[in-house]
Amino acid sequence: MHLKWFSSLPDRNCVFLALLLQILFSTNVVGLQLFKTRQVMYRMLGYDNFNEERLHLERCRQSSSSGNCNLAIDGSIVQEWTQCVSTVPELSSFWKAELETPSYIARVVIHTAKLPDEAMLNAMHDFGIYAGDTTCYRHISSQSFITRSFPCDAMADRILIRSFRVNSIMSLCEIEVYGKPLTFQGLDSGEAEIGFSGCLMSSSAENSKCEDATDRNFAVFHGQSGKKCALTLPGEEEYSRSWLSVYLMTPTLIKHVKVYNRMDKCCNNLLNKFAILVNSASCAVHESIEPFISKVFRCTRFGNNVKLESRVLKSAITVCQIQVFGYKTLLYPDVRHEHKGCFHDDPDNPEMEQVISYSFMEPRKCHRMCKRLNKLYFGLQNGRACLCGNKYGRYGSAAIEKCNLGCVSDGGMACGGRNFTTVYEILV
Repeated sequence: MHLKWFSSLPDRNCVFLALLLQILFSTNVVGLQLFKTRQVMYRMLGYDNFNEERLHLERCRQSSSSGNCNLAIDGSIVQEWTQCVSTVPELSSFWKAELETPSYIARVVIHTAKLPDEAMLNAMHDFGIYAGDTTCYRHISSQSFITRSFPCDAMADRILIRSFRVNSIMSLCEIEVYGKPLTFQGLDSGEAEIGFSGCLMSSSAENSKCEDATDRNFAVFHGQSGKKCALTLPGEEEYSRSWLSVYLMTPTLIKHVKVYNRMDKCCNNLLNKFAILVNSASCAVHESIEPFISKVFRCTRFGNNVKLESRVLKSAITVCQIQVFGYKTLLYPDVRHEHKGCFHDDPDNPEMEQVISYSFMEPRKCHRMCKRLNKLYFGLQNGRACLCGNKYGRYGSAAIEKCNLGCVSDGGMACGGRNFTTVYEILV
């Protein structure tokens, strides 16, 4: 099941720290940028078909306009200045849109048009592509392009194209985004509490740390000893805002956030004005003169980072506990096996037991079948047969060319040969 929602303009603060925290604390997907091949990612997302889908974009916006921003997502590629959307010359041009459903974005294709006046500065000589708050690609060139594909490889619910060329014009004829929609765990059974891989805060008062807001001690501090709450210090810079961030174990469709306040007289009003952001996108805003003990904030956003940020400049915030609820992205384990080579086989006395033979066979499927049988090795033969066993090589090795028969389901993958078996060792 896939869902729709809204998103907003990202910034790129703390992206590196988020990735670092994920590396240090988690064995799951690293942040929202995927450092894996696309085929591996499609498999982890549960897709056997590796063909990219064009993802639907909606609710576009841009920095300024001499036309409708929807001209860049109307499905019509007419690369003439009058048929494209363009910004006016300004400090920083941008165009952004939201995905119909959160997706793994493999690549972004941009179609532009030649500017009518050579004296105009082309914004597409220096720009960045962002998926959520993840940088997909930074393009810098003195040459113009008409159509070009840029890699992304990130999970996100929105896309942004921002120029870094001052007083330039951005002309976009069509934006195409390709990848696969994400699916989520438990959509039919209800929201689940999401675990954290780490946290950060803008600053900390003496004997306070961000982990005091994630230790699952739900007692509310009223001045008694025992319960610690995370407490930031007011920022020293003129426009600084205090904040606390938590990083989720898995990219998540977040539905609500619960915040526990500190209720002693010194600090119970420090959460009277704050915002909740998910991967830099605004999620909820709280403004009240009455302090709360705990409060649930509705929040339909996709991401792996939740941030509480004060809306009062140079003010501290305190958080006794924070909980995040939603639906985790459904990710299958990265199937791993090691290729052992190509081997002769005897059809009358095969060394490995054939489990199944059918037209949709490929290494990953055979791996899963043999792993369920607690076998050490699996083999592929005749383009469609899956074999399992605890030993191999009885009839000797063969040239790799003997095992280059394409899988019936995907001719680009080798599934052994006629009476020759491609053997793999199951590692995980």
